[in-house]
Amino acid sequence: MLRKSFKKLTCFGLSAVMTMGISITAFASETQSADNLQVAYDNVTAHATENGINLDMTFKDFLSSYNGQSATEYENYFYEVLSVPDIQIYSSSSSGGNTYYYNTGTTCPSQATYSKYNLLNVVKKGDIIYEANGGFGITGHIAIVEGIYTRSNGTKYIRIIEAIDVGVKRSILDDTRVDDKAVTILRVDGATSTNINNAVSFCTSQLGKNYKLDLAKDTSKDEKDWYCSELVWAAYKNEGIDIEVSGNGEPGITPHDILNSSKTKTITYSKR
Repeated sequence: MLRKSFKKLTCFGLSAVMTMGISITAFASETQSADNLQVAYDNVTAHATENGINLDMTFKDFLSSYNGQSATEYENYFYEVLSVPDIQIYSSSSSGGNTYYYNTGTTCPSQATYSKYNLLNVVKKGDIIYEANGGFGITGHIAIVEGIYTRSNGTKYIRIIEAIDVGVKRSILDDTRVDDKAVTILRVDGATSTNINNAVSFCTSQLGKNYKLDLAKDTSKDEKDWYCSELVWAAYKNEGIDIEVSGNGEPGITPHDILNSSKTKTITYSKR
C-alpha cells in the first residue's frame, strides 16, 4: 500500500452530520463518531492527491456507502478501491498491441473476429459488459452495448460505449477482447425495450465527455465527466432501475456493484 497521509483536522461535529440528513445512530457509538469519519475522509482525499488521482468526492459522497463499520475499516475500503490505479491500461503502448478494440468510433477494425464465441447470437443492445481484467483505479471495468452493426464487408460486429481514460467513447467487443479482459455479459433484469433504448441513448448523449474517477453518484445528462460504471449505472437509474448492489456496496458505483446486483443477470455465451 502506498503511504497514506494523515493530518490533524478540526472536528466536524454531529450537528453538521444532522444537517446532511444522515442518521447520528449510524455513526455515533462507543467506538465510532462523526469526527472519526471526517478524519477518514480527509485521509482518503489526501491519499488520492498524493498519488495523482483526481478524486472529486465530497464528504457526503464519502458517506453514501457507509454501513456502520469502524472508520478505519471504512477508510481502508477506499484504499483498496483506489489502489495502484493503472492509468496506462487503455494506452496502446501498454496493452500488448491488443488495443484495436478501444475508441473505434462508428467503424470496426479489420482485426475484430467473431469465430471463437457465439457473441453475435447472444449479445443484445443494452447488455452490460463486465471485464474482470481491467480497472483504471477500480477493479474491473463496465461498458454498455450500443448494438450490433454491419461492417462494410457485410459481416456483423458488436459496438459498445464506455468511459475510458480518453473519455466516453465507442469501442467494440469481439473474441479477442473477451479473452483479454475475462468478459462477463450481464443483462438488466426486467428492463423493457423502452428502458434499454433510453439507457443507450443516455450513453450516446455523453460521448466525448471526459473521464473522471470521483466516486460520486451522478445521474444528470449535464454531468461533465464520468467513470465507467457510474455512466452505465446512471443510464439505467434514469429509467428507474438501480443496478447498484443492494446495501450500497463498494464506494461510489463500482463494476463489482453492478456484477453483484440483483438487477443484473449473467448471460451465457459459448465457443462455437
